[in-house]
Amino acid sequence: MSFLKDMKAVLLLYVLGDTFTTIYALKTGHFYEFNPVLSNIFHTYGFTSLILLKIAILLVMYHVYKNADRYYWNITRYSVAFIGLLTTLSNTLAFFHG
Repeated sequence: MSFLKDMKAVLLLYVLGDTFTTIYALKTGHFYEFNPVLSNIFHTYGFTSLILLKIAILLVMYHVYKNADRYYWNITRYSVAFIGLLTTLSNTLAFFHG
């Protein structure tokens, strides 16, 4: 399988879903970032720094794809996709309860 095929869920949930919902939620001014590290990064460099952080994660994932066996690669990609699902859902729910 190719890297991009393996990354479909990660790209949809973690990269697109989490990025767009996070930036939208933070730009409304009604929400704040709970993660203190990310909050500090956003405060210092702006919300668009999230895109650079996502690119860095994708580079690390590509390294895992190329260098780890299939078992660890699957754990990595499914874990990141699940994190993306949770954060996207959390951000989306915040829109309705904010």
